[in-house]
Amino acid sequence: MATGSLISISEILKNGNFAVLKDIKTSTVEVCDESIGRIVSKPKLEISMEKSKTIVEVIAKENLKKVNGGFNLHTNGKI
Repeated sequence: MATGSLISISEILKNGNFAVLKDIKTSTVEVCDESIGRIVSKPKLEISMEKSKTIVEVIAKENLKKVNGGFNLHTNGKI
């Protein structure tokens, strides 16, 4: 269930040009299943992504809007 969500979210970020895929790793981990009292192997999926240039620009523009939000730029900040 979590694997499907992880893949969906990473695809949405990639297709929306918000992130760039860096690496995908698969492995197994040993965990204790308390219901049966044994150690079982579970799959592990790790997807590494990095912010894209597009999202960095969007964040910078939004931060600039917040900084300048209280001022009317045409009146040089005077109300």
